[in-house]
Amino acid sequence: MELLGEKNYQKLMDSIVIPFLDTRKKAGTFEPVKGQKLYYEHFRADEPVGIVVMLHGFSEAIDKLKETAYYFVREGFHVWMLQQREHGRSFRSTDDPALIHIVNYEDLVRDLHLFVETVVKKNPEASRFPRYLFAHSMGGGVSSRCLEEYPDDFEKAVLSSPMLELNTGGTPVWAAAAYSNLMRLLGRGKAYMPGSAPFSGKEDFANSASNCRERYLYWLSRQRKHPEFQMCVSAIATGIQFLRLTREATLPENCAKVKAQVLLFQAGHDTFVSPGGQDTFIRQIGKKGRIVRMPDAKHEIYLSKNEDLRRYWEEILAFLKG
Repeated sequence: MELLGEKNYQKLMDSIVIPFLDTRKKAGTFEPVKGQKLYYEHFRADEPVGIVVMLHGFSEAIDKLKETAYYFVREGFHVWMLQQREHGRSFRSTDDPALIHIVNYEDLVRDLHLFVETVVKKNPEASRFPRYLFAHSMGGGVSSRCLEEYPDDFEKAVLSSPMLELNTGGTPVWAAAAYSNLMRLLGRGKAYMPGSAPFSGKEDFANSASNCRERYLYWLSRQRKHPEFQMCVSAIATGIQFLRLTREATLPENCAKVKAQVLLFQAGHDTFVSPGGQDTFIRQIGKKGRIVRMPDAKHEIYLSKNEDLRRYWEEILAFLKG
């Protein structure tokens, strides 16, 4: 598969990828809860062999996954991209453009399931093709719970750096949980997590989640232009829900419910999520799961340098088409 060149990446995205997708795009919304519309986009492939539902990570928008969607469509997959609640163009419970306030992670799991049931499956071609899942980070954590609670939604799933254990920066998980719960009891659940700040627009590639400067800068330029892409702060309540999600996703009794075949990518230089939960999840789903370790990649493997992306996509396409 031919990857976009890194040196002229922005030009290729704006002149080839976005126009290609726009000619195949259908955008819409659906309401899993009355009054709470979630935004999605659908892209048609020319000679389809399957359907891929894509779920983005924390503080992201579906636009950040457009290069990934482009490759899937070119390889013959109809693509459905869901913008999760509290993110981007979807329902938000706060007017603060930086804040992500999730009061119950189970809402995101049900959103994904209902998206499949009420939108994806309603497409006239849906019954002709197998359904696959591609999910990154927080989306991977949400997807893991969906695979457990709604095991017939997908036949195969690609989890890229899934959030199955939080990196708490050296703070013990129990201490982080105790602090967060105390703040919630004090009515501070919607407050910023300590050390958080609104979107500044400043370049900080060294501490970013990508090892490819050109891909990092392209998304940063999009964030600077679009306030709806400037989510970057976790509410304390959100942190509590993520601790719940990671714990419940890796419980043996939940992992035992998984039916789908799972391919999990683990980044060697991930400073956002810890690898232990990923290892536990794959171990507990047994023969249904396989882990691919990417030693030189950072958290956003899908926005890596081409030398990493080549192996990444070889593995994904062999898994889905094999």
